Amino acid sequence: MRKHYFFSIFILSLLYGCSYFYKSTSGNAVIAKVGDKLLLRKELASVLPRGITKPDSVNQSKFYIQRWVKQELMLKIAEENLTDDQKDVQHELDEYRTSLIIHRYQQQLINQKLDTVIADSDIHQFFDSHPEKFILDQNIVKAIYIEVPKKEAKADQLKRWMSASDDKSRMELDKFSFQYATKFDYFNELWIDFSQIRSRMPVSFTSPDAILKRNSFIEASDENKYYLAAIKDYRLVGDKAPFEFVKDRITNLILNTRKMEFIEELQKNIYQKGKSSNQFKISD
Repeated sequence: MRKHYFFSIFILSLLYGCSYFYKSTSGNAVIAKVGDKLLLRKELASVLPRGITKPDSVNQSKFYIQRWVKQELMLKIAEENLTDDQKDVQHELDEYRTSLIIHRYQQQLINQKLDTVIADSDIHQFFDSHPEKFILDQNIVKAIYIEVPKKEAKADQLKRWMSASDDKSRMELDKFSFQYATKFDYFNELWIDFSQIRSRMPVSFTSPDAILKRNSFIEASDENKYYLAAIKDYRLVGDKAPFEFVKDRITNLILNTRKMEFIEELQKNIYQKGKSSNQFKISD
């Protein structure tokens, strides 16, 4: 009990004073101790980012020491309460090491030899050949969105600017939004999940599909603000996704397929080489 008391006082003095970190210059100075396990100053220093301020260093040191002490205490209790068989993790460690080394070697070969350039024609072909993979499970839109203080709202003018496609209207809208808008987004002419619009507006959409089908503009207001979304285009749940919306996903699918095929071919070649050079034998 007395040992635990002094241990607690020692840790608390480190955590809340932390002057020890700066007074001691020895890398082998003991920062914390749990049983026979020691946390040295040099170990703590190695996990702290370079160039951080003294207050940040103190805070991160406190956090790391607390986490280290909790982990070592939990490990100590676990080792005291588990059987020798339960504590024997060598098999799992061997398997993890094997998987990790193989993965790193495969990744090295992939980086060196795999063609990662995906042609647009390949992406289009995949898109056209697998329409079932690109059915939308959310409503998506192309939209312009603005929020302005209610007293500054010019609904009709904003709608004219947002529905127009000429440069002058765009410039007027940009100028107005810069002066008055609390939020303004063109979304870079990209397809976005409609929920990104819905979540910004103080209105409940009981039937988003119907709202999108019937309205080019969605507007709302509260005590302080006016909210307006111009819907330039939309696709509904169950529709085929637009090519631009899934282009990056298709690129990743093709790349992952190439990686799997590369690894399968690699394993096949290594097996054949091992067989032809008598590197292994399988008993009948």
